[in-house]
Amino acid sequence: MWMQLSTPTTRSASIIMFIAASMWGLYWLPLRSLEDMGVDGGWAIALLNFPAAIVLAAFVIWSWREHRGYVGRAIVIGIFTGAGLALYGSGLVLSSVVRATLLFYLVPVWATLIGLIWLGEKANWQRWAAIVVGLIGLVLLVSGGGSVPLNIGDLFAILSGMFWAVGAALIVKHADVPVPGMVMVQFVVTGTGALALAALAGTGGFALPEASALEAALPTATVISVVIFLPAVAVIFWVQKFLFPGRAGLLMMSEVLMAVISASLLIPEERMSTVEWTGAALIISACLIEVLLTPQQDPNAVKA
Repeated sequence: MWMQLSTPTTRSASIIMFIAASMWGLYWLPLRSLEDMGVDGGWAIALLNFPAAIVLAAFVIWSWREHRGYVGRAIVIGIFTGAGLALYGSGLVLSSVVRATLLFYLVPVWATLIGLIWLGEKANWQRWAAIVVGLIGLVLLVSGGGSVPLNIGDLFAILSGMFWAVGAALIVKHADVPVPGMVMVQFVVTGTGALALAALAGTGGFALPEASALEAALPTATVISVVIFLPAVAVIFWVQKFLFPGRAGLLMMSEVLMAVISASLLIPEERMSTVEWTGAALIISACLIEVLLTPQQDPNAVKA
């Protein structure tokens, strides 16, 4: 059924990717709302992921014949992307929203290094420039002394981009893997991974919140998980199969735009220093160097 979906045009795929990625720029809003309801960060992330995983599990069972030959690859992709999103969500909870989002968007740097080391790609000057500019931006961003002190959430945000870069490469390389299966694994790993990271950070972990808080938060979390985030993640996974990696990376920067605007308007106390904004500009520049100046390979050719 899923495998029979028609291939979208580049324009329609680009519009879909832009809108879906924008949704992730608002990911911090339900996380903070659930925390206000008495559900801490790890459990807030879990509640936004487990309902979608349950819905997808039912779909995968129903369409098992389409998924049967892809289980191993779906699990590996889901582990890397799920770990990336668990780390990203934990970074949003523990650090500044803007800083965590920008640290995640060092993805082009990690993707380039992965290509050099793992896939044997050769880097031109544009790729090296993206790496250098991005790493300088990283140093400035984490040394700027903004209003939110550096903490383990910033490390989580940096690692999130690394894991996501590996997962994104695997999605392109194994484009024949049905989307529902790998997205289901991703949601499971994101939820359980967030609880493990909360335990590591000393913010609750697997300790259950108050029953009354869970009861109050579950309906809201379920609706957001199934109605908003499930389609957004599935669409991002699916559309990446049809877009040049550079175009996909550029379109996904709508998440940065949405996160920066929303956080600036709604969390004014999370102000960043001039040094941090300079680092942020360099990280965005690294993304633009990668996606606009670096020659891109046809995604349908990255299957070997």
